[in-house]
Amino acid sequence: MGMYEVLTVGERDAGLAGVCALVVMAKAPRAGKVKTRLAPPLTLEESAALNVCFLRDTTRNIAEVCERGGAAGLVCYTPVWDEAAFDGILPENFKLIAQRGDGFGERLLAAAEDILACGYGAVCLIDSDSPTLPAVALEMAVRELAREGDRVVLGGSDDGGYYLIGMKRTHAAAFKNVTWSTGSVYLETVENLRVAGIELVELPTWYDVDDGATLAVLEDELLRGKGPEFAKVEGYRAESTKEFLRRRAASLSGEILRTHVPKSEGHPPQRVSALAGDPGHGAPDGAPAWRAWVTNAVLCLIGLGLVWMARQFVVESSRFELGFSGVSGWSAWLFVAAVIVVLTQPVNRATIWIVLGFAVAMRGMTLFAKPFSSSDIYRYVWDGIVQHAHVNPYRYVPGDAALSFLRPGHEEIFNNINRRDYARTIYPPVAQMIYWAVTLVSPTVLAMKVAMVGFECVTVGALVAMLRWMRRSSAEVLLYAWCPLLVWEITGSGHVDSAVLCFVTLALVARWRNLPVLTGLLLGCAVMTKFYPLVLLPALWRRGDWKMLATVAAVCGVGYAMYSSAGMLVLGFLGGYSKEEGLDTGARYFFLDAVQHVRGLEHVPVGAYLVFCAVVMGAICGWCWKWATVERFASHPSAMKPRMDGAPKFVRGAMMLAFAMMLLFSPHYPWYIVWLIPFLVLIPNLPLLVYLMGMFYLCTTLLADGTAENGFILNEIFYGGVAVGFMLQWVVRRWPEVDLLRPRERAVL
Repeated sequence: MGMYEVLTVGERDAGLAGVCALVVMAKAPRAGKVKTRLAPPLTLEESAALNVCFLRDTTRNIAEVCERGGAAGLVCYTPVWDEAAFDGILPENFKLIAQRGDGFGERLLAAAEDILACGYGAVCLIDSDSPTLPAVALEMAVRELAREGDRVVLGGSDDGGYYLIGMKRTHAAAFKNVTWSTGSVYLETVENLRVAGIELVELPTWYDVDDGATLAVLEDELLRGKGPEFAKVEGYRAESTKEFLRRRAASLSGEILRTHVPKSEGHPPQRVSALAGDPGHGAPDGAPAWRAWVTNAVLCLIGLGLVWMARQFVVESSRFELGFSGVSGWSAWLFVAAVIVVLTQPVNRATIWIVLGFAVAMRGMTLFAKPFSSSDIYRYVWDGIVQHAHVNPYRYVPGDAALSFLRPGHEEIFNNINRRDYARTIYPPVAQMIYWAVTLVSPTVLAMKVAMVGFECVTVGALVAMLRWMRRSSAEVLLYAWCPLLVWEITGSGHVDSAVLCFVTLALVARWRNLPVLTGLLLGCAVMTKFYPLVLLPALWRRGDWKMLATVAAVCGVGYAMYSSAGMLVLGFLGGYSKEEGLDTGARYFFLDAVQHVRGLEHVPVGAYLVFCAVVMGAICGWCWKWATVERFASHPSAMKPRMDGAPKFVRGAMMLAFAMMLLFSPHYPWYIVWLIPFLVLIPNLPLLVYLMGMFYLCTTLLADGTAENGFILNEIFYGGVAVGFMLQWVVRRWPEVDLLRPRERAVL
């Protein structure tokens, strides 16, 4: 038995009719059973000790509110019969009541029923993860429930859940059909109450602490006096938690921290590390400083190798020494090694400068070289030249006699344009605007390349910002900056896909910042540069907000209106290109081709495959509808609780849609897939890494000779490798300690 009274359900006390029960939903504070998502950066013992601090502060806050009258403090605990674990933690006048039920919603409903059955006039169920919860929120809840009439009070968390729900009588509707532990809990609960016709009173937004990112927000509030940016009221002082964090901060500066598990654990006090990088806890930041410099030295060696390979790529365009597959193969392996190092080893503030320095050096090797892997850039420059002559670029093919007056002085550009005698430009309006702007400065290939590198710079900045919001090291932007596929295809060949990368990444930033019009504007620009980013729309849209959809449509409409003097010719070579690529015959699609190689299935129609594609993409869109479109954030992303390795679910949904489309439609050219690279940065994963490096390498081998037979063999190897990547990813997700690509929570550098 413990030192606190345990209520017996059904024993009603009529004297409690005017009292509101402020009830903390809590687990017995046992190491390894509570706050496990905080390990790392904490150890399991430290997580349990911090949980004790949370309980002390939350219940002390409640006790102070109760002293002002009209309320009483309780703890609804689990597991049953473990009430002794709370001895000495709670204020003296607190009472206990055991939890019952299976799922979380069922437990909340049962707690409300049991407490009201004991005679209390109202009940507020409060989480145990918000030690700085403002007392004014509790007071407001008590006051609102004391008024005449029925209502529910709800305190929303910045991560899309809620920290408090209060009621005078049980409302089962509030807990039905709620997808618990997701960012849609609050909105779904509000909708349930609206449908049930129950009055709702909303309390000030606050936050709960259950991972490294929100722990950092708590540290800012208690140690540095910097409250959450979304906060409208002042948080509780949380003295026990503040002292724990102060001592932990001191230990990170070289002092020793001792933490104790609760006395009821039956274990003697332990000396444990409070360092986030304690070896054996999977986070590198607490490692000795010299280890970060070892990381930097290794990255310098790898960076030198990648710079040399970028130079060798240029050399191979005029004479073969290693062969392109040799250069691409070594580049891919060096890049993979760098990715593993930067994701798993300690870094410091110098690391990001090393990453950026070598990224510039790699691009410097290919920036001034003649485009080799593709001649598309000459079309870009030509389209810009045509526009400066006040001619609609969609009206004529480059070789048309009507444009012959533009050739003098631009012979090199004209002579290198592919399909110049039969294909009008295929590039959408925003791409044309980019070509116009660049050629206004200089109608040269070098100027176009510099512009594409400029778009890359913006992309890198946006990715660094998102990494910081996820409490990950800025140095992890290496996954973008050192990717050899970008060095070859963006800087080397100047593909306009760099602008697509930039617009898509900025659209993710805008969606993260809850800016629907800007999100629509940027996504619309991406779509009007190359069409395929339209597939991201179901992930970036927020349910109920039509501003973003209207903005995307407006960008597309205005874009084509600007070039409408060409009539239907504004679609350019789109139809002809679709036939060239086999989109109508099915020759483009590897999965269909593979099925047709099976005896008896040789005549599976293209239509059937497209139906299959629609089902797959529809399923992902359904996932986005359920999870991504209801995701909401605080006014600043750094206060948001991260999702799925730190990335919010709309990023995960966007990655799934983009990756699935590429897999299903089997692009033949490596620059078509570079827009997936920002998703690799935000959600590092093995299948995507294999996909990117696999196509990068295989497209430089003899299998990429354009014949159907070798193309099928190439795709067999390629898709087989990606399938192995998916299987290995499934394995390492079950044993995270061996997942080399899992981002580690660490200091923001």
